[in-house]
Amino acid sequence: MFAVIQLAAWIMAFGTMTHMSFDAFAQNATCASNYTVQQGDICQTIAAEFNVTISDLEAANPSIDSGCTNLAIGEVLCIPAASACPSGVTYVVKAGDVCIDIADMFNVTLAALDASNPEVDADCDNLSIGERLCIPASSS
Repeated sequence: MFAVIQLAAWIMAFGTMTHMSFDAFAQNATCASNYTVQQGDICQTIAAEFNVTISDLEAANPSIDSGCTNLAIGEVLCIPAASACPSGVTYVVKAGDVCIDIADMFNVTLAALDASNPEVDADCDNLSIGERLCIPASSS
C-alpha cells in the first residue's frame, strides 16, 4: 500500500514539475502526436492539418471549450489518430460551401451529415474554410 501511495505522489509531483495535470499525463498516452498552439491558430485549421474532425480534437482535449474559443498560445494539444470518421470519407470545407450542397454532392441527407458532425450547429451556419467534415455513408 505504501508503494502505491509513493507512486501516486511521484506522478502528481511529476505533473506539477512539468506543468501537466494528472489527466493530461494520462491523456498523452492516447495521443498520436502533440501540437503547440501558435498565434492565429483555430481548431478548424489544426484539425484540418492533422486530418481529424473538430469533434475528435475537442474530445482528445477536454480543456477546449465547445466553441473552441479558449486556445492559448503555447498550449500543447493532444492530436488523436487521423479521422475516426466511420465511412472513412472526409470533406474539407471551401469558400461558399453550405451544408445542403455538401450533402447533395455526396448523396447523403442533411440530417445524416449533421449527425456525423456534431461540431456543426443545427442551422449549419458555423462552417469554416478548411474545416474537415465527416461524410456519412451514402443514402443511395
